[in-house]
Amino acid sequence: MKFKNLIPYILVFLASFLITPLAITSFVKKANNDANQYIEHFKPVTSILPNGIYKGKFKAFKIISLSKVEFEIENGFLKNIDFTRMTHFPGNAYKSDIENQIRNTGQLEVNAISGATRTCNFAKAAIKDAIENKEIK
Repeated sequence: MKFKNLIPYILVFLASFLITPLAITSFVKKANNDANQYIEHFKPVTSILPNGIYKGKFKAFKIISLSKVEFEIENGFLKNIDFTRMTHFPGNAYKSDIENQIRNTGQLEVNAISGATRTCNFAKAAIKDAIENKEIK
């Protein structure tokens, strides 16, 4: 096979390895901006929430679910919390840290964890969605 015949394949190969990381980075940045706008001024007060199991999610561009949460409120206290989905990498490695932070404080407020700021924002957005949509089971 001649080199001229390989040029289109080489260009497609290089373009896919250059464009894909840029597209993913842009996607995550935009999703983080959307999450930041959604959670702006969000301060959940666990003690005033009705008893029940709450389910919520944060979807980037209303297409891809980046985080899903399920938590239970009983008599104004957080009984349990589980993030059933954390798809953002490397932040998904901090899933248990975020859950433990919430369990230890007993509040649904999430403080940013170094290295997982975006994932924390996606987690907050899922919590806000659960409270606002009151998908209580």
